[in-house]
Amino acid sequence: MIVGIVGSEAAKFTEIGKSRAQTAILEIFTRTRATAVVSGSCHLGGIDQWAAEAGFLIGIKVIEFPPKEQSWTFGYKPRNIQIANASDEVYCITVDKLPPFYTGMRFDYCYHCKTRDHVKSGGCWTMKYAKKIGKQTKLVVIKNA
Repeated sequence: MIVGIVGSEAAKFTEIGKSRAQTAILEIFTRTRATAVVSGSCHLGGIDQWAAEAGFLIGIKVIEFPPKEQSWTFGYKPRNIQIANASDEVYCITVDKLPPFYTGMRFDYCYHCKTRDHVKSGGCWTMKYAKKIGKQTKLVVIKNA
């Protein structure tokens, strides 16, 4: 089973949220009997980095698709499509709320999912695209406090 794991950048996680996310990644590997993990190699760290680190740690194949540039059209979108195509299942791991110290852009809701139960994540776009092409997907919302 090849699992794609995408989600939020490191700055969106509290220390407890980070720990819970890392545990969730290992649980996904165990539950799916993953033989490989696919990630987006985000330069901001977070889920992409933690999924790759966990894959290396337990000895499964790690496939990373870094964006060719930091733009939606020529970087992130084609990279996200690669992740979806290379995965049997895609998991998006994000948080229920941003920490007070987060200084990046804030949105009132996840405009990909049209919900307020988790913060906006580019991983949601990837997960929705994967579902559209027939892949199994799951959103994992981490309690960040």
